[in-house]
Amino acid sequence: MATVFTTSIIPNNARNSTSKSPVRITLIAALVSFLFNLVSCSPKTDAVAPEKETTTFTASSLRAIAPGDSNNTLKAVASFPIGASINPQLLASNARYKAVLQENYNSISTENCAKMNRIQPKAGQFIWTDTDALVNFAKQSNMKVHGHTLIWHVAVPDWVTNFQGDSLAWEKLMKTHIQTVVGRYKGKIKSWDVVNEAFEDDGTYRKSVWYQHLGSDYVARCFQYAHEADPEALLFYNEFVNGRPKKQAAVLALLNDLKKRNIPINGIGVQMHITINTPEASILSEIRQYANTGLLVHLSELDIRMNPTLSKTFVVTDALKSAHALKYKTVAQIYRSVVTSGQQFGITNWNLGDADSYLRTANTCEDHPLLFDETYNRKLSYYGFIQGLSE
Repeated sequence: MATVFTTSIIPNNARNSTSKSPVRITLIAALVSFLFNLVSCSPKTDAVAPEKETTTFTASSLRAIAPGDSNNTLKAVASFPIGASINPQLLASNARYKAVLQENYNSISTENCAKMNRIQPKAGQFIWTDTDALVNFAKQSNMKVHGHTLIWHVAVPDWVTNFQGDSLAWEKLMKTHIQTVVGRYKGKIKSWDVVNEAFEDDGTYRKSVWYQHLGSDYVARCFQYAHEADPEALLFYNEFVNGRPKKQAAVLALLNDLKKRNIPINGIGVQMHITINTPEASILSEIRQYANTGLLVHLSELDIRMNPTLSKTFVVTDALKSAHALKYKTVAQIYRSVVTSGQQFGITNWNLGDADSYLRTANTCEDHPLLFDETYNRKLSYYGFIQGLSE
């Protein structure tokens, strides 16, 4: 449970006293405790920081969210693909994980196994085992596969970080990696996040190894190289914005520039790592601006933090469960109402059950951000999401 502050009116003569009243001592102690909890639980990834504005959840808005027909599944009610990022080790070892995935989803994303440090940990040494396993599973389960991600500033192997060479050598390194990976899965992985998170929050290009050695136009060339390797694959730029207007402006400028230059880009991945307090107006504005580009729109990494203050003493309440369910419902409704059917690439949950979420390992704070609990049972949020997908 988050720390709650209460204020008392202190008489003027007491404010000037050199002694500390019990009220002031209590307030100071509470403040110190709050700051300690906040620092010790601060996320080590791009998890969403607490929002100032909160959403008001009313009984009337929650009235219909309740466990419904057990025969309903996510993929059965949705008019577009519903995906989840997948851990190949869990897929191979946990029968419950596999069954729930097959029951509810018709798309999977390669959570980590296709990132550069996993798939090419040493120069020229490609490890295909895990990605092959996901591709084979998807084929057997009649699912599509979305590849994540070819070029990123994170998950860069040491041999790349320490690489010595001129710009031509760096260009060859990048092109070879992209075309080897995309080429291997030509016709099997039908879409890719080609470049991930190229911008800082202030809208400037992130000073990644790619930018430092190849300049800002490396992004455009990545798309060209991926298209050459598989002309039929759908190619996405993937980004985390969530209320960062300068970053969003930069992303939109990039997308429009690539389209203007006839660079082969098909869509935008909207990561959608949000909290129960993320303003609906912010979600609506972000998705609408991307839809206005005419590109495919993929809510590519949806999870909703239930513990927005990152409290170490967090306790799940019925009110929080309802708020979480309503936020999932709202996201689905906004996507369906703002993005035209021809642009709806789909929505992908970032992992399957709460225990699988990166938010559990990124910091020490408890959270329950997904649709299924630790044993893959449906949560109230599942039913909220189903309603958002179908109403």
